[in-house]
This record gives sequence, C-alpha cells and structure tokens, in this order.
Amino acid sequence: MKKVVIFSSGTGGHVYPAYTLAEKYLSEGYDIIWVGTTHGLENKVVKNKKIQIEHIHASGFRGKNFLEKIKSIFYLGYSLYESFKILRNHCPCLIIAFGGYVSLSGILVSFVMRIPRIIHEQNAIAGTANKINYFLSNRVYETFPGSFKSLNNKILHTGNPVRSSFQKCRQPEEIYLENQFHLKILVMGGSLGSSFLNTTIPFALSHFPTQNLAVKHICGHGKLSNLQKKYIEYNLDAEVLEYSDNIDELFNWASLVVCRSGSTTISELASIGRACVLIPFPYATDDHQYKNAEYLSNNSAAITLKQSDDFIENFVTTLNFLLINDKRLYALAQNIKKVFPADPRKIIFNDSLNYMIDKNENN
Repeated sequence: MKKVVIFSSGTGGHVYPAYTLAEKYLSEGYDIIWVGTTHGLENKVVKNKKIQIEHIHASGFRGKNFLEKIKSIFYLGYSLYESFKILRNHCPCLIIAFGGYVSLSGILVSFVMRIPRIIHEQNAIAGTANKINYFLSNRVYETFPGSFKSLNNKILHTGNPVRSSFQKCRQPEEIYLENQFHLKILVMGGSLGSSFLNTTIPFALSHFPTQNLAVKHICGHGKLSNLQKKYIEYNLDAEVLEYSDNIDELFNWASLVVCRSGSTTISELASIGRACVLIPFPYATDDHQYKNAEYLSNNSAAITLKQSDDFIENFVTTLNFLLINDKRLYALAQNIKKVFPADPRKIIFNDSLNYMIDKNENN
C-alpha cells in the first residue's frame, strides 16, 4: 500500500484543506499519515480513523517574544529528527505540506531523503514557511495566482480544496431568483468569532426594516448571551450560534454572507456561488486577508469593506444598495464561482499522482 504523509497543523486555514485532500487520497486507496502537533486543530477535526496522526514539535517564530523565538528555533532542530524518524518508518511515496511551521522540517528532511514533495499555499501572500518550502519542493500549488510572485513552471494555480458536502448546496440560480427585497444574512467571524463583527453588525442591521432581513450570526464560544441581548435591544429577530459544524447548511440557507476573508471561507463560498461582504482581519500576518479579499473585489466577485471607524456607515450603504439591486447579488455569486479552478481536490490529486509516478520512475 502506497503511503502519503501530510504535514499540517494549527488553524483551520491549514487543517481543513489538508483533511479534504487526505480523504481524497484515502478514497483512491492510499494510506495517510498526518504529521501535526499536540495542540493543533487537527486533533479535533480529523475524525477519520483510517488516518494515522503523528506529532512533532513546532511553534511560530514571527511576532513572538525573544524566549518564544528561541523555543521555536529549538523545536525546529528537534523536529528535524522527529520528521526523519517518521519518514524513515513509513517510507512514503509523497509528502504534502500545507504551510505553517510544522511543514518546514518535513520538507527539509524529505528533500535530503529525496522523497517527492509538494506544497499548497492557501493565501494570496505566501507564508514564511512556504516561502522557504518553495525552493525545496518539486511542485507548488497555490489558491490565488501569484502568491509566490514568481513565474515558474513548477507552480500550478489549483484553488483550495473544500469538503464534498458543499456540492449539495443550492446553486445561485435557485437562491437569487426567489426573494426580492429580502436578504438572508449569515454573519461569521471565523472559528473564534469576531468581537468587531459582534459589536458592529447588530447596530448596522437595526437601520433596516425587520421584514427585509433574516439573520443568523455565528459569534464564537462564550459570546452568545451578550450578542443575543444586542439583537433583542435592536428588535431584530436573529438566530445566534456560538459555533456550527454544519457551515454548508448555513451557506445553503444564506443569500448574503458577511465574514472575514480567510482562504477556507472564501473557497467554500466560491465553490457554491454566494454573494459576500468581506471584512478582512487587519492584524493577519502580512495583511494576507486583505490581499485575499482584494483579489475577489478586483474580479467583481465580492465587496470588501475595511475594519475602520466608518465601517457601519459603509456597511449600511452597501446593504441598502444590495437590497434594491438583486441583480448585483446574483452577479457577485456568479463571479465568485469563476475566480478559482473547479474541483481543486481532483486537480491536485491527478497532478500529484502523475508527478509522483514520474518521480518514482526516475528514482
């Protein structure tokens, strides 16, 4: 049985696309060994018992204090040894890394061991780890074109793999031709919620007649009670959720999604075609969320609003425009479906398989 080793850990932006691709390889008869950390999200998300999870030591470097940077360097050295043991024991035919500091040792060791290695970059600006991995990898997949600011035939624009459950969602034609002058708004601020959206959105929505809006708002753990009080205070009938494992069902319900601009969320919206207003998290590394959103806005596939003092005014103006211009909603939904290649899972699997076979023959 051929084995594929996946290096991915940390946030959902790294873990969810890796998990989606892992299940594709499993369905094609490959064994999957997942290399992460003891504190990564993968330990909660990866529920498929066929995936064997191994742990190594890794932690971030950028934006950390002096002691944490020293620990990060020490962990990198130790993780080289840990990764070598894992790869020697499993003898994989392919390494796939999804960025983040957990991926560095995997790519470095597989480079020395001459194991075929590919990386996937989720954001419009490549992260620090993948900027290094780029030079050592045989193949590079990017969600947004130009992430590495390089023209190289080893780079392939694939988009970001999303879960197959989104294929069941309704198409834009079904969503935007049924209700005029009425919006079903889903507000979400990432897996932890967004204090900014929790604070501003209820007041912004209070400027509109309640008969024009239906609202569902994912607020993050521990923030449910306060947000419910805000909606009640503004006489708005909103369903407030701390968290949801059924994002596909919420997207299927919504006609407009108000959210941050992480790569996973954007890719999921693009896969089904939903109009969205993006509010990039302004403190993301290298401001990559703004760059993600900018790519969509430049392609008329989303509306981007900055987190600023005049956000509420800009949001109210935008929402008022969308309420009276349902054609604009439909155009946004259609355009976002076109910005990324269709079926990234299939593209990546087929390309990596062909490449992997070539490498095995060469070796």
